[in-house]
Amino acid sequence: MKLISLLDHLAATPASSSAAPRRDVLAQLGRAAVAALPLALGALPAAAATQDSTLDAVLQLLQLERLQAALYTQGLAATGLIPAAQTADFQRLLSHQSQHIAFLTQTVQGAGSTVPTAPTFDFSGRRNAAANPELFPAVFTNYDNFLALAQQIEDLGVRLYQNHVFNIVSDFRLVRAVLRMQSVEAQHSAHVRGLRRSRGATVSNWPSDKDTVIARPAAAQALTAAATGGEANVLQPVSVSTTLPSASIFLVRDNTAVQDAALAEAFDEPISTAVAQAALNLFF
Repeated sequence: MKLISLLDHLAATPASSSAAPRRDVLAQLGRAAVAALPLALGALPAAAATQDSTLDAVLQLLQLERLQAALYTQGLAATGLIPAAQTADFQRLLSHQSQHIAFLTQTVQGAGSTVPTAPTFDFSGRRNAAANPELFPAVFTNYDNFLALAQQIEDLGVRLYQNHVFNIVSDFRLVRAVLRMQSVEAQHSAHVRGLRRSRGATVSNWPSDKDTVIARPAAAQALTAAATGGEANVLQPVSVSTTLPSASIFLVRDNTAVQDAALAEAFDEPISTAVAQAALNLFF
């Protein structure tokens, strides 16, 4: 992921420069093609090469944050689900999601756009239709099932923020805010993964091919694809047409490559808007 080039681009911006007004940014960007991005951002993985406008990006992130907040709200309200020792953990996670929702909502409103009404989320996967099959059983009666779903949704969040940061580069203050929110998503993912590990699950603090796969029915695979699909990628882009194995990017003395298969885990892989939306659609 060419995140370093994005950070270099931001660092080169004079501190006194101000972001364009939100209304102008959203009105002017429209369907900004990747070709219109600064040259330093030209080498993007295919998954990040979306055609989303700033408004598209912010609205999908708002949908994600609402989903996460609803999961933790319902989890905290479910009698006997979350152990007392971990109640404060999820209250804090919920507080973070609520802050993100408030910020993204204000961003949309500040642009003169209408904030969509929040859907009614159904974490069984039945999409609010009793006749549909249950894809995520016992989410609010079995703590391990709750944690497994929370992990996948938080992993999805990290990857979706990674994707959309490249769709909002015209507004530097918004980019910085989104990068901060992505770091919070990553902390949430690591914390939930740690909670699962403390209960006997084989899982790392970040997506790893050593993690035990979370079993899901075929109709729920859109969530698995969005959460971890492609994370085992070992090729990283160094130009528009060139990729290198992860092990060749990190060099030590005498230009010797660091040979470690785990290096691929150091890179968060973005997901496309479509892949993320397919997962989000499972819940409403």
